Amino acid sequence: MSIQDQQTFLSNIHPFQVLTQEEMDMCIKHMDIAYYPKDSILITQEKIPNYFFIIIKGSVYEYSDENIVVMDYHYQDSFDSNSLIYGKCNTTFKVYEDLICYELEKNSFLKLLELNQQFKDYFLKDLVNKIQTLKHKEYTSELSSFMIARVEDTLIQEACIIDEETKLIDAIEKSMEYKTSSIIVKRKTGEYGIITDSLLKIKVLLEGRDLTIPVKDIATFPLLTVFNDDYLFEALTLLIKKNIKRVGVINNKFELIGILEQIDVLSHFANHTYIVDSKIKKAKNIEELKYASKDLINIIKSLQAKGVKVNHISNLIGQLNTKVYQKLYSLVLPKELRENACFIVMGSEGRNEQIIKTDQDNALVVKDGVDVEQYRPYMNEITKHLIDFGYPSCEGNIMVSNPFWCKTVSDYKNETTKWIEAPDMQNYMDLAIFFDSFAVAGDKELLINLKDNLFNKLHDKDVFMAYFAKATLIFDTPNTLTYFMNKSNTIDIKKAGVFPIVQGIRSLALKEKIRETTTVKRIKILEERKVLEKEKAAELLEAFDVVNTLRLKAQLESIQNNKKINNEINTQTLGKIERDLLKDSFKIINEFKKFISYTFRTDKIS
Repeated sequence: MSIQDQQTFLSNIHPFQVLTQEEMDMCIKHMDIAYYPKDSILITQEKIPNYFFIIIKGSVYEYSDENIVVMDYHYQDSFDSNSLIYGKCNTTFKVYEDLICYELEKNSFLKLLELNQQFKDYFLKDLVNKIQTLKHKEYTSELSSFMIARVEDTLIQEACIIDEETKLIDAIEKSMEYKTSSIIVKRKTGEYGIITDSLLKIKVLLEGRDLTIPVKDIATFPLLTVFNDDYLFEALTLLIKKNIKRVGVINNKFELIGILEQIDVLSHFANHTYIVDSKIKKAKNIEELKYASKDLINIIKSLQAKGVKVNHISNLIGQLNTKVYQKLYSLVLPKELRENACFIVMGSEGRNEQIIKTDQDNALVVKDGVDVEQYRPYMNEITKHLIDFGYPSCEGNIMVSNPFWCKTVSDYKNETTKWIEAPDMQNYMDLAIFFDSFAVAGDKELLINLKDNLFNKLHDKDVFMAYFAKATLIFDTPNTLTYFMNKSNTIDIKKAGVFPIVQGIRSLALKEKIRETTTVKRIKILEERKVLEKEKAAELLEAFDVVNTLRLKAQLESIQNNKKINNEINTQTLGKIERDLLKDSFKIINEFKKFISYTFRTDKIS
């Protein structure tokens, strides 16, 4: 292999591409090609190498003390920086398939660490930072303002701020000087409120008020705000969720520094999210609502292609899906029935984590004393319409058209008692799905009542919680990708990666009586409560993002190729960085499984 070929090979491997030409020349000068037959032992606790290995062909397995494969290395993978840096190794590296590799001399490798800070940072970073670095490398070519833009990166309008005792006529005059349609009112307590043009029409013109009244009499408090260093995409999600046209922008000292207008956010992103939102709100009949909901997949494709994090996509799509449900509920049910019931979504929809429409998980809670039978025809109609909208029916029939998921508060309380007192696998799953429920329409207090009742029943139910948490371990998470790459070439990423995190975090959230349903927010709350250490929480957030990103990418490819949507990813199509990300994520997930087993003492139950 020529020097040019060697440089081309190394330049495609992170982090060698950060080396200067002089550093690259030094690297190549002190690097040779070596061959090792199958079963050769390269590194052990007693045998610390004098080389840094970079694989050209073949594979190497890393084994723990218990002779369990903890990592596998293939084409363009490298190892073992830790043994060279720290002079020790707790694992064994053994050739699995005849190996051809580059060997970079130890002293030269250590010299490169001294010369290049970026190169050094990569090898000395903890697992979370390493994953973040790899993700940045993988998606840099796809990054856009969607991914990296902060609120402060876009246009922030100067705020017209006036004291709460200011006369309305003076406030209007000042707003005209600022050329703005909104007036910010500041109370003596420091709280901000807002007066908009629409508020002036309703509170002043229609009610015939005098323009000499103090602005505090009509202002809306509090003013919703975002931080100047928040992601701009999060601000867009807030605007969509709250149906508002502007938010205040504050700094880390909680000082108002300006106003962020919806139109400026939309012009920055230049996508049609707002158009879809408007279509949903303005839909006057089922057909118009169906037409609006069909555009969601285009938004998902656009955001994913531009590198938007899965968590941000799911938040936005979740808000739009909620609005579809709310509108459908109001279009189908007579007005007199709406407030005596609560329409809920459950499972991945309740967690706001179903981006692609894979199935329905929904139910209806009816107020005690109200006849449930009068709701059933309308619930059948809702299920029919949702299927027509592209929300597939649930294989487990967890839908509002199923009488089991359409009953009174008391009936649900009886059901949750049964789930806890007479547990079996179906009851565990029903409870898990229900615990993730989120109210989208009707009387939300009905669901709050049920959640309170559920938490009370779980007091001192340690054995039940152990069985509930044990479901986290039901599916295998591979320590290595080799089995899948050599056999079926596919991994069910939901079973191997997504479900263990979701169920483990759900178990901890249930134990802690946390009402939040989304996995990401549950992780952050568990960190705040010291249930999860900061490092473990950060690792889980990164791993959850990786497995969901790969899952969404595969699902969108299935849609594009007119194939059935599932949870399988083809390991043969993964690039090197994606494989590295997945392997590191599986390592985190397996450690988390051990944590769950220890926390709930699952080894003490059969």
